[in-house]
Amino acid sequence: MIFFWTISIVQAQVTENPFVIEFSGTKISLQQPFTVSIKVTGFEQVPLISFPDNIKNFQKRESSRSSLTNQVGGKTIITYTISQNYYPIKTGVFNIGPLEILVNKQIMRSEETSVTVVQNTDTDSEEEVEKTAEISAELERESSQGVFLAVSVDKRRVYVQQGFNLRLSLLVSENNVAELDFYEVEKQLEKVLKLLKPANCWEENFGIQEIPAIPIVIKGKRFTEYRIYQASFFPLNNQSITIPSVSWIMKMITISMDGQEQAVLKTYASKPLNIDVLSLPVHPLRNQVIVGDFRLEEKISTTQLKTGNSYRYEFKIVGEGNIQSVREPTFTDMALFDVYPPDIENNIVRQRNSIAGAKTFRYQVIPKQSGNFMMDNLVFWVYFNPKKQTYDTLRSTLSLSIVGETVQNTQLVTSDAESVYTGIEQWDSLKPVVDYQTIIRNIANILIVIMLIVMIFMFRK
Repeated sequence: MIFFWTISIVQAQVTENPFVIEFSGTKISLQQPFTVSIKVTGFEQVPLISFPDNIKNFQKRESSRSSLTNQVGGKTIITYTISQNYYPIKTGVFNIGPLEILVNKQIMRSEETSVTVVQNTDTDSEEEVEKTAEISAELERESSQGVFLAVSVDKRRVYVQQGFNLRLSLLVSENNVAELDFYEVEKQLEKVLKLLKPANCWEENFGIQEIPAIPIVIKGKRFTEYRIYQASFFPLNNQSITIPSVSWIMKMITISMDGQEQAVLKTYASKPLNIDVLSLPVHPLRNQVIVGDFRLEEKISTTQLKTGNSYRYEFKIVGEGNIQSVREPTFTDMALFDVYPPDIENNIVRQRNSIAGAKTFRYQVIPKQSGNFMMDNLVFWVYFNPKKQTYDTLRSTLSLSIVGETVQNTQLVTSDAESVYTGIEQWDSLKPVVDYQTIIRNIANILIVIMLIVMIFMFRK
């Protein structure tokens, strides 16, 4: 019985699938992507994922990655979402799937879906023009070449803790006639990143696993951008950052006079660039605040509270910046509430040229005094806004009405379980305690060992 029960458990674990495939953008315009995403739960690291290169009537382009971290009761659960964008080539209704996606060298098949593609809207055209203008401003000096390697950043001046996005790309003009193949990508990338990564910065890697081919326009010329590496960096001090020139080797395929193909290694080099890092203005919290653009979303289980009861309060910081480093908000009046350590949820989205997302703090609070209170001076979070070039504060906007008698000592009791300290004053520490659970477990272990020995003896007979 033990043998077959163990086999069934192992088989159940093997068949359980930790991956989920999702589709988004099933009704889009020509400038919008159809997105295939894989959600992964229970892995410490992002698995290797290879999306299909070809989907009929769609072109594979950039990918993105996000991570959702939940800390509940001391346990951390991470869910990764890896997304691949496919842009339509023409309008129409297209049936897609089942798609074959390679996950850690195993093939996963998605369900079929239908995608409707319509003509572009004015908003889509404006967004595409803005994106092209941004690329042109950064790379227009190099656009006279047919093929060139570029290290580009979205900002040349940042504050301490303000992120800038860095990309390493090979750009190939549509007029380039030579055939190029990538050569020893992993080996080259390892050497290049030692030069590219600034030592005094926090890195948020976009985790490019496949080099996408992204069509762009630079000064009216059409190029294909092969994005090799992308990350956002957050300076930890005010030292200026120098990105040196780096080299990248490509395999060029040429045709000899006798019609034979020949492979020649050709080296491309990027231009060096500098980034100025500015100190934050003088402030008591200058060395603690996060830099970015944020807003507050909050909620509480009810605004009509009673002293001594436990309530759920959620303080959610949403925006663009180093979400991972966001600290807890400040509670100023602990005489009004007992506030217990929060469950924390981190949702970091790496897409386009930015790091964005949300960090949520979920508290259990117990009011101790009755009255009507505005929470704006009781709960707040300070950050530096680089657009306004000033410190800003996210303050609670809740108005609470609390009734009941004033209490001094509170005890956190949820609907799920009582506190471990319930009735502690009635315990007799002199009375010997019998650990029945340990005794039963030891007896069970002995019985299992005996049964295994008997089973082995029977098989030998």
